[in-house]
Amino acid sequence: MQFGEFPFLRYVLFFILGILIYPYLGFMSKESYHSILLLLFLGYSLLIGLNLYFKRYNFKVLVPLLAYMLLLVLGSYFMFSKDIQNNADHISQQKVIIKGYLAVVLGADEQKPNSIANRVSLISGNDGEKSIPLQGEILIYHRSETGLQPGEILWISGTPQIITPPSNPGEFNYQRFMIRQQISHQHFINEKFLRLGKVNQQPIENFFLKVRASILQGMDQQIEDPKANQVAKALLLGQKKNMDKDLSNAYAATGAMHILAVSGLHVGIVYGFFFLFIKPYRLPVKKRIIYLSFIILLIWGYAFLTGMSPSVMRAATMFSLMALAQMKSRNPSVFNAIALSALLILLFDPFLIYAVGFQLSYVALLGILLFQPLVVNLWHPKNKLIEYAWQISSVGIAAQLTTFPVSVYYFHIFPTYFIFSNLVAIPGAFLIMSFGVPFMLLVNVPLVAGVLGWVVENLILILNKLIFFINQLPNAQLSGLQLDELAILIYAVVIALTYLLITVPKKWQLYSIMTCILMFGVYRFVLLLPSMERKELIIYGAGEGIAVDYIPINVAYYWQNGVNDSNFSYKVLPNRKEKVPEKVFGLMAFGHKDSIRIYLPERIGELSFVSNQLTASQNLDIKFIQRWEQGGWIEYHSQDSIVVGAAAIKITLN
Repeated sequence: MQFGEFPFLRYVLFFILGILIYPYLGFMSKESYHSILLLLFLGYSLLIGLNLYFKRYNFKVLVPLLAYMLLLVLGSYFMFSKDIQNNADHISQQKVIIKGYLAVVLGADEQKPNSIANRVSLISGNDGEKSIPLQGEILIYHRSETGLQPGEILWISGTPQIITPPSNPGEFNYQRFMIRQQISHQHFINEKFLRLGKVNQQPIENFFLKVRASILQGMDQQIEDPKANQVAKALLLGQKKNMDKDLSNAYAATGAMHILAVSGLHVGIVYGFFFLFIKPYRLPVKKRIIYLSFIILLIWGYAFLTGMSPSVMRAATMFSLMALAQMKSRNPSVFNAIALSALLILLFDPFLIYAVGFQLSYVALLGILLFQPLVVNLWHPKNKLIEYAWQISSVGIAAQLTTFPVSVYYFHIFPTYFIFSNLVAIPGAFLIMSFGVPFMLLVNVPLVAGVLGWVVENLILILNKLIFFINQLPNAQLSGLQLDELAILIYAVVIALTYLLITVPKKWQLYSIMTCILMFGVYRFVLLLPSMERKELIIYGAGEGIAVDYIPINVAYYWQNGVNDSNFSYKVLPNRKEKVPEKVFGLMAFGHKDSIRIYLPERIGELSFVSNQLTASQNLDIKFIQRWEQGGWIEYHSQDSIVVGAAAIKITLN
């Protein structure tokens, strides 16, 4: 594999680099971007023109350098143009208090534990005196018995609230997650809204939303088992938001969650299904174009039906490009197709670079394409059944090689038995989709839908039993794993060098791998140095309850009271898992709900909680106090007591 043979790989790499450096170019204005882009384009055009005029290829370094600089600045500019902070009419940039606003419903109802959520697009707002232009999307939560339909125009009273940042270290940053989707506000409206009419603002999306709702209703009627119903909705339509927690954890712990997130596997099955009956290269040109055009439309129809997740967009775009190339009987380069699909998707929405689904989708695919041929050649079993199992296992191993750091970074777990689960999950997904796709198409045909629904339900029940069996094996997953950005970069370099060492062996590659491993070891040791001297008290912002960690060196003392399960899972547990101390003990506490006294070990001091006020005993040797705000610890000034509950407090001791 020669890198120069795949030009779109180079193009997309520099475009992505421009996207990634955008946060560091806050000083750039729209005019600055336009000026730089114009200068780069003129310089590039001038050099190309001179080469054409003299019929020689001069400026062999300067021409590609200007081209790559142009791509880099374009990547940053596309981020600038999509960033809500650069839109003066966006709700996040308004200085006045919004008392009411006009909006159109975009998304279908999404059931939450205590309300119903919808995404709405703003039309205009009112500050109590006059109407003001308003743009952007917000999340609304209501309790309307009739629900809301996409396209409905609403007048909503009240003021939207900014989505708050995390209040504890390690807590999922929901604010950043939503801003990357161009949503900065949410509003709990209950029933404070009026329906004013309806528009067909997004006809294609609305059509597929209705089709999806019809299929989901058919699934509810034909698939009675609750867990089989949830898996069917997730596997066939990508609808897994309301999945049972135990079911979701079982699939995640065994490494089979990828079959429940509609992705390239599912689109590939749909794409390959039509190639079983008719081979396009055997058709005349006109019939081939018609047939492949039909397949492209079908793929994108399925992508819209499943909600256009990043992984589905990647697969649909890539297969479409390959189908377009096959119209001319070409054998398209899959690496160029992958790179071009990424470039097109990022042109549409550059913020997708931060989407976990986008990252895992492309990293997994690259791993399979690069490493699966190397892995599968390690063993050539003679038995056909064993060979088939080894083929599937080699795909899983190759994907895990490249997705491991990304998965650990976001989810902090590793499925120990992923090879066995893939042997079950991938053939199972193929069988379920083989009957599930016709079931979705014929869901309103009573007799046929009943038969297909019965088959799909029983296939899923068998798959669920096998997944739960694997999940119950000893040490089914490794949890509490941690990797930061630098560690991921080192891992990526090692993987790339390992691939080169296997395919084009050179001594410098081996020396480079050893150097990277040594650097990683030194880096991890440097990270451990501060923890060898720390004595920290962390009081979490966990709502009404209290959660306290005392961490002297490699020992941890934990205590909590009155923290509900949800707050404990999202606000307390992530930071505790990150510490991973050698020994864990409990703290001694006395009192009742409104007045609690906690005794720290070795009689170093006490903490008293009265309502939401924290007071430390005088013998506690405090070095400094910090509060968690905007993703970091800042100095907290307090005379006597400290307010707790809203955000985490860290007390560092001498």
